[in-house]
Amino acid sequence: MPALFATFLLTSLALAGAVAFSSPTATRRWLKWLLLLSLIVAWVTLGFAVKDIVLRTSTTLVTPGGARRPHLIEQAAREGMMLFASLGGPALLATVLGWLAVRATRRKRD
Repeated sequence: MPALFATFLLTSLALAGAVAFSSPTATRRWLKWLLLLSLIVAWVTLGFAVKDIVLRTSTTLVTPGGARRPHLIEQAAREGMMLFASLGGPALLATVLGWLAVRATRRKRD
């Protein structure tokens, strides 16, 4: 899942650049929809990637006796939030750049 997330994140950045520099034709409208779809899929795969990584590492953090040691569960949750923040930062940057590309290419209404 992390590889899929990275793929859609890079696709979103490429589409944001394509939208920003495309000529005002019907192609730009399709590029905007592809950008939106790519950003949505990137955020969904981010959630799945974080879930997969947390589930994979939680077995090493939370032992079978983890119910008797609740601080380990809190540590696993904290690690998951830190992972979401570190992967979510680039996703947020790609989203902002996509939004700016779409906003910059809107028609001006007089």
